[in-house]
Amino acid sequence: MPDEAIIFDMDGTLADSIEQYCRMARDVTELTGAPPVSRERVLALMGSGQPDLLRRLLPDDFPDAEAALERAVRLRLRGWMRSLDDVDPLPGCVDLLRHLHRKGYRLGIATSSGRALPYLDRWGVRELFSAIVGREDVRNRKPHPEPVLLCLAGLGTEAGRALYVGDSPIDIRAGRAAGVRTVGVLTGTSPRHVLETEGPDHVLASAIELRGLIGD
Repeated sequence: MPDEAIIFDMDGTLADSIEQYCRMARDVTELTGAPPVSRERVLALMGSGQPDLLRRLLPDDFPDAEAALERAVRLRLRGWMRSLDDVDPLPGCVDLLRHLHRKGYRLGIATSSGRALPYLDRWGVRELFSAIVGREDVRNRKPHPEPVLLCLAGLGTEAGRALYVGDSPIDIRAGRAAGVRTVGVLTGTSPRHVLETEGPDHVLASAIELRGLIGD
């Protein structure tokens, strides 16, 4: 187990935000008149790390797709952003973060979301993180290891002394490529059999089970 640092993904790992993204996907198909997309398809897209996720919600032959998406985003962007600002932590995660910080672990975030993460202030945990890396900080998003490597640099920690925790295949790939140990959690986009195909060191029901994993 890591003896210095633990890096976390956010959405579906610490933040209870997956349903907000599913609602956003429903909004897009409704506003554009595209066929509905199943929740399973939305989660698979989120966990894939593919670019242009909104475009992938529409059929390949959808007429004037870019213009339709632009209208949908213009109509709903502010509402989407408000809903994401109001995200709650997954059960037990705030206590987990405070516990890990008290234990002396350096904590970091490597997320494909923006770095601002305003809900961290509402949760009262921002000061617990020594490094936060968002999509605007990197050229290559996950599954490329750049976000994890940049977070390691911010923490001043070697890969061999750190752990990366995430809910999707791209988290496991990014962590493994960065040389850190990896933990998949089942609170986000991916079921156990999908995470296990990526070869994480552990798969846990949720991040709070880290306490048992590190020997508490």
